[in-house]
Amino acid sequence: MQVVPLFSAAEVEARIAELAATLYRDYADSPLSVVRIAEGATRFVDALAGELARYGIAPEIHTVRARRTQGTTLGAVQVDAFDPSVLEGRDVLVVDDIVDEGATLEAALEIVGMAEIRSVRTVVLVDKRERRRDGFEPDYAAFEVERGWIVGFGMDIDGELRELDEIGMVVDDSG
Repeated sequence: MQVVPLFSAAEVEARIAELAATLYRDYADSPLSVVRIAEGATRFVDALAGELARYGIAPEIHTVRARRTQGTTLGAVQVDAFDPSVLEGRDVLVVDDIVDEGATLEAALEIVGMAEIRSVRTVVLVDKRERRRDGFEPDYAAFEVERGWIVGFGMDIDGELRELDEIGMVVDDSG
């Protein structure tokens, strides 16, 4: 398995800082909650929360375990139990590492929507357009790519390559 670099560690760091500045402008005076989608978004959420802390924003962070991949195969969305009442009266950012079709984010938004919240928006590290469902668009995205299996900075393939500081695309090297 070979990984072709797409975005360097420095580019990832800089883009997350820019995204935090935008979120600060949009949420400076808001009771903010972040709903992280599973393991893949952990590193992104941690970096984003660190940048938001520089602006004096310390969001509550919650985790919804939603997933739909096994290796490079997409299946039905599986969501573990989550109590949306912890979000009552707050602005909510649903954060995922990558959006492809949008099904995982849509499932998380459905759960978040069960609470009486002030607002909800989505934030992704990578917006991948290859298999996008009808009209679904994340509200904020650090990077956009057209296609490919994307890894690094928390994103993986069967638990591998998650630890990369940069973001890359897996290519078949069996030639």
